[in-house]
Amino acid sequence: MTSFATLIHWCYLAGGVGITPLRALLETLPAAPGDLTLIYRVSSMRDVVFRRELEQLAARRAAQVWFVAGTRDELDVNPLSGGELTKRVPGLIDHDVYLCGPPGLTSAVTRELLDAGVRRRHIHRESFEF
Repeated sequence: MTSFATLIHWCYLAGGVGITPLRALLETLPAAPGDLTLIYRVSSMRDVVFRRELEQLAARRAAQVWFVAGTRDELDVNPLSGGELTKRVPGLIDHDVYLCGPPGLTSAVTRELLDAGVRRRHIHRESFEF
């Protein structure tokens, strides 16, 4: 018998303070080792909230954490393009993706995910900013 956790692959993508609800999901949603990726987009590494806690949770859950830091001008490529996300998250089109962050980020990443082949019903988003 296959458990719920082995059927779902999760990708959480947070922008800025959008990490708050996704941090809770990282700790609580069932997932098999290797079936969970957290991507956290910030302007600089000094803006990362909960860094040590996220790294510890990821280690305990055998999850991947990717901190994406830098301004658009500093980055050579769009790290949140469909192509880049597909490289970083193998099997992305089979994942449920939770987005939480500023409306501009969640809208842009939703378009990228759809272009990469992720089905709309597998994209869950929440706009969240100060």
